[in-house]
Amino acid sequence: MLEEQKYYGFTNDEIFGSIMQNKRFCKAIIQAALPDVNVVSVESIDAQKELGTKSDKSSKSVRLDIAVKDQAGSFYDVEVQVNNNHDIGPRMRYYQSSMDRDTLDRGEPYTSLLRTYLIFLCAFDPFGRGKLRYSFHLYDDEDKDVKLENNAENIIINSKGSGSSDTDLLNLQKLMNDDKIEVTGVFKEIQTQIQEYNDDPKRRNLMRTAELRMKEETAVARKEGREEEQRNTVKVFKALKPDATVAEGLAWIKANTDVSLSDEEIKAILSENN
Repeated sequence: MLEEQKYYGFTNDEIFGSIMQNKRFCKAIIQAALPDVNVVSVESIDAQKELGTKSDKSSKSVRLDIAVKDQAGSFYDVEVQVNNNHDIGPRMRYYQSSMDRDTLDRGEPYTSLLRTYLIFLCAFDPFGRGKLRYSFHLYDDEDKDVKLENNAENIIINSKGSGSSDTDLLNLQKLMNDDKIEVTGVFKEIQTQIQEYNDDPKRRNLMRTAELRMKEETAVARKEGREEEQRNTVKVFKALKPDATVAEGLAWIKANTDVSLSDEEIKAILSENN
């Protein structure tokens, strides 16, 4: 008996990029995430667009999943987040700042900044509130009627949430969860296109490669995160015991923590000048 082939859904990196290259599909997905915004006809779409400070090679760059501009000059970034790394706030802050730097040239006034929409399509609820859609703006802490008009909006779509009656948003949720869409329309067309991709052997190979790449990147990120935590543990010991020798510090850390850094790495951190 043949083993049933795995279904690669909307959140697969290769499928998501392919679907979002279609201007009509792309506009429908963005519009579903922004029901109160009139998304003007899509003008340009960049997949895996890399942003970063060109003059400073040491700065962390950002690769946007899908960067879109419409004919009104608004800038949209649509990101798929499959794994919850518990960093959604700082991550969105950095993506937003990178978008802003990319749209404003030296000497231009701040009023030239494009209106931006940062949309995260999440396979998890980062806040545990059960909402399908979270929308963020800047307000005065004491008077919510005072809004800081910075022309930026951050949106999170939680595929596990509920509480909306908007048909397009619910269809987007079904798309994210690989649930069958029954009603004829653009989202049904998208799902049909995804099935066609799954039925194409060459496409399946690309999707499998994209999935493996994502798993590898996630594993590397987790490893780097653990190593950074361990380095911080050594730095904390150094700060609390500034008079301890390197040998004493090494012995204490190995005996009392689960730090798995090599002896040479621990010694190097303990020997660093403050």
